[in-house]
Amino acid sequence: MNSQLLDTIIKPINQLNLYGYNKIFNDFKLLYKNNKLPNTILLSGAKGSGKSTFLFHFINFLLSENENLKYLYDNYKINAGNSSFNLVQNGTHSNFFLLDSINSDDIKIDQVRKLIKFVSKTTFYKGIKIVLIDNAENLNINSSNALLKSIEEPNPETFFFIVNNDSYNIPYTLKSRCVNFKVHFTAEEKKSIFKKIVSDYNINYTENDLDRFFLF
Repeated sequence: MNSQLLDTIIKPINQLNLYGYNKIFNDFKLLYKNNKLPNTILLSGAKGSGKSTFLFHFINFLLSENENLKYLYDNYKINAGNSSFNLVQNGTHSNFFLLDSINSDDIKIDQVRKLIKFVSKTTFYKGIKIVLIDNAENLNINSSNALLKSIEEPNPETFFFIVNNDSYNIPYTLKSRCVNFKVHFTAEEKKSIFKKIVSDYNINYTENDLDRFFLF
């Protein structure tokens, strides 16, 4: 298998198809439609289980709700021609902010300061603002502390989605301010999801490829 190709395809921000998350998507959608979606959500589970991919899909569902070519909910699929999808991919969506470690093991405090500025400013498009914090275990003590006030007192129209890989700890002060949703797939479920991905994209694979991406 061309591992670089598979890396690109399953990179969460690029993944147009969603696998294995139908139930939690439906749960989140129902909460949102009933105005009960928590403003700060911690999504916890094993690394490689598709948490970030799910959140990019749900975020696209939220951002594209009133757009042309909106999220294809019946198929759990992002429309590649959707405006919000392309703006998020390019890092230019004024209502979305991604916080993740960049060429480093740590999420730096300067990155959190940019997040705080984003949360406080008026967006070009009316509507909700969304922050996705990926690999939250990479927040160092200073960046974690700087983040606390923003998530403690969020605007009702601002949502924080925080991804935590279970094998690492995040500060209790951060975790205690979130509503925690746990994600778990069995080894067989992971294999089934992987095989569906490579089948959909017509990619040859070996058992080593499967182990590399899904069995942790």
